[in-house]
Amino acid sequence: MGLRMRKKHAMTGAILIGGESRRLGTDKVVLRVGDDIMVNRVLKVIQPLFEHVVMVGHPRKELKTYSVIEDLFKSCGPLGGIYTALSMAKTDYVFAFAADMPHVNANLVKYMISIAMSQDTRDIIVPEWSKGIEPLCAIYHKRLAPLMKSSIDKNCLKIGTIIEHASVLKISEQKIREFGDPEIIFTNINTTSDIKALER
Repeated sequence: MGLRMRKKHAMTGAILIGGESRRLGTDKVVLRVGDDIMVNRVLKVIQPLFEHVVMVGHPRKELKTYSVIEDLFKSCGPLGGIYTALSMAKTDYVFAFAADMPHVNANLVKYMISIAMSQDTRDIIVPEWSKGIEPLCAIYHKRLAPLMKSSIDKNCLKIGTIIEHASVLKISEQKIREFGDPEIIFTNINTTSDIKALER
């Protein structure tokens, strides 16, 4: 299913690269899978869709040629990364992506962007399916930054808490399936078996 887009959108794409990859035991952000590193699999999908794409987290020598913004708050997980992206972005919206979601679907992303760029005024646009919401493939409005800062100050680092207190539009599983199987689209790479499956 294709959505026609005449130009890149005035929205910041942010790839969160701050994870510690504890389960995998190695830095999956720069892990080589086939002929490329993991984060590039996400970057190649989203870069044509945004005027500005940044990576948020700690720098690596493998990423020295990329635009990397260091987290404003260390060890605060994805919430800290999203807060940093919102604080630094020059656009009203930030589309946040996990660095280890190698099958992110461009047409689903385009669809979600089209909603944000319409008259919708929600704080968050996020997919939801039978396994839950997908906050690391979601759009956040800049006005959420103070709420996120307050949550971080209280050491409450769950994105779900922010979602509970925000105006949210959830993309239904029925709609998601128009673009592909959510089991594939939202696959995360956490184990060596996940890596082997990706290489097959």
